[in-house]
Amino acid sequence: MTDRIDPVQLWLGAFVGAQVLVLFFCVIKANAYRERALLLHAAATLMGVVAVQVLIGRQPVLPAAVFLLVPVLAGLQFLDLMGHAGGMRHLRGWLLAVSAGVLPVLAVGAIFSVWAMAAGMVLWSTVTLLAMVRAWRQSQPWIWWLVPALTALALAGLHLAVRQPPFDMDDAVRVAGLLTVWAGCTYLATGWRGRIFGETAARIQARTTTDPLTGLATPLVLLERVQAARHLTRRYGHPSVLMLVNIDNLAALGVEFGPEAAEAAVLAAASRVREALLRDGDVAARLTHARIGILAEGVAPGHAAATVAGRILVSGLKEPLAAVPAEFLRFRIVLAAVPVDDIDPKVLLQRMNARLDLEVHAGSERRIVTLLQDDLLA
Repeated sequence: MTDRIDPVQLWLGAFVGAQVLVLFFCVIKANAYRERALLLHAAATLMGVVAVQVLIGRQPVLPAAVFLLVPVLAGLQFLDLMGHAGGMRHLRGWLLAVSAGVLPVLAVGAIFSVWAMAAGMVLWSTVTLLAMVRAWRQSQPWIWWLVPALTALALAGLHLAVRQPPFDMDDAVRVAGLLTVWAGCTYLATGWRGRIFGETAARIQARTTTDPLTGLATPLVLLERVQAARHLTRRYGHPSVLMLVNIDNLAALGVEFGPEAAEAAVLAAASRVREALLRDGDVAARLTHARIGILAEGVAPGHAAATVAGRILVSGLKEPLAAVPAEFLRFRIVLAAVPVDDIDPKVLLQRMNARLDLEVHAGSERRIVTLLQDDLLA
């Protein structure tokens, strides 16, 4: 005859396995997205698994002491989750003091008295509840998952405080089930919060790196790439060319056809410049309303003038503007090799802009002007 599987042991194994699964998910996502809150939750979940193992071992005094270390780590993780909420300055101090200061002391006291366990859980639950109420409006909607999570953790601790040791398998199953609810719900809340904050950070990053009108890069990105290209030139002799593209007839389009036509011309110019670049690694940034900066890596000035600059000129004349069918885009370009000397990229752009202004005001017939290193360093 085959032995029947004890349902109590089956449920216990399922609960512990679920907690271990949450632990692995936390570690993987924390390393992938660099979220400290997930690492703290992984540590708290691991301590919960240890607490269940101590319960299974039927230790007379250790389960309560070990279990109190779970809210210690959970409190630190909750403190990290609420780092965004304003108006919690004093509550953060209280939560840190209770989680990292009072609870470890009470964990030692729980070895000698069950009242230490009860006092620790009541104190921790009270401070956590006050912090949740204060941060409720600023933490929607992910904070809803923390309600069943922290409730389950508090109930598990109070269950051990009410029961008298030694604990049996039924106690281990109940505590393991409540800890599973806490671990799973906290993982969902932390992941949801990380996604919201990650999307917000991505939008902020996009504002600083992408021009909202044209979709080109911002001047900050261009300056950083110029500095990086200079280091490549110094170390490997890797040539790079900086170009400034001016839309010569943009002002005339605005005067004759209105600002809407001028804005449409800027968008068309950005699109054609983007299409004219040789490689995806080249960067184009909108500097002013009528001027675009380009960094082309891996090309010398002569090659850049014949390929990239030439293609940009042709792209402006190959077809008329959609908003003004009778008009074309007329570009003027100044280019130079990125110097290896310690000249600030902002100064470099200023000198090239000054030379381009001279070419525009003089009405020169030359559409592509190549500057020598002496022109830039003068």
